[in-house]
Amino acid sequence: MGNGLIRKATKGAGMLSRRIFVSALSVLVLTVGAMSAWAQSVAQAPMSNTPQTAAPSIIDQRALDELKLMSDTIAQAKSSKFQTLSMIPIKSPAGLWINLYGTSQVVMQGPDKLFVSAGGDFATNDFYFDGKTVTSFAPDKNIYAVRPAPVNIDAMIEEAYREEGKSFPFADILVSEPYSVLVEGLTTALYVGRSTIGGIPTNHLAFSNDGVEWQVWVGVDDHLPRLVVATYLDETSEPSYSVEFKEWKLNEPVSEDTFVFQNASNAAKVEFRKPKSQNEGAQS
Repeated sequence: MGNGLIRKATKGAGMLSRRIFVSALSVLVLTVGAMSAWAQSVAQAPMSNTPQTAAPSIIDQRALDELKLMSDTIAQAKSSKFQTLSMIPIKSPAGLWINLYGTSQVVMQGPDKLFVSAGGDFATNDFYFDGKTVTSFAPDKNIYAVRPAPVNIDAMIEEAYREEGKSFPFADILVSEPYSVLVEGLTTALYVGRSTIGGIPTNHLAFSNDGVEWQVWVGVDDHLPRLVVATYLDETSEPSYSVEFKEWKLNEPVSEDTFVFQNASNAAKVEFRKPKSQNEGAQS
């Protein structure tokens, strides 16, 4: 799992993981007027040789409106199903950043039910949250672990990041109020223009928060996220990553059994391992 979507961290109960969508794509080809507000502000700015410490803050209300519509669409759904394709950076022993490819199947219902099946370049893992317990199952090793959990997804995600430093790379859209999480510390909001992701017309939005610049492509018709790309400006671990969303299905009936681990393979039960601190790791 990654560390969240966009969000940074743990200053209180309202703070969730850290992130949204990361890293910049290569070259943006903009049509005339696609960034008119931004272009006008640049054109009207006086020329100066004096170094500037920071770019002026730009808040484009259209970008905020589109983001709010996306967030409300997800939050108001009684159930959600989607798939993700993630590119997550990992630092190799040689010091090189290597992008690993991960996939997830996600099912969520209400404030307290979540199932995630993750695979790809990472170890395969199935995650179950039923509002009472969290169960993690590793099919490759045929082992599982269970522990008590908070009463809802918001608290469960926060606890996972606080205790383990990990969360889902799409965690910010799983919470009860995605918009409030995504705009916390917002310094820039920009409506870039129309684009097409996987054959789906989208609105391309760009934002910056404290220490992170991120972009999201939102479906024009269904108002659902299709791609998120983010770049972290103030840390060297996991500097950037991207998450593509596909196969969205909202408000479909979901069996309660989806969120409860069924030990059909007679897997061995093990204890949840608490990650070692950096100091403990150095001493081992």
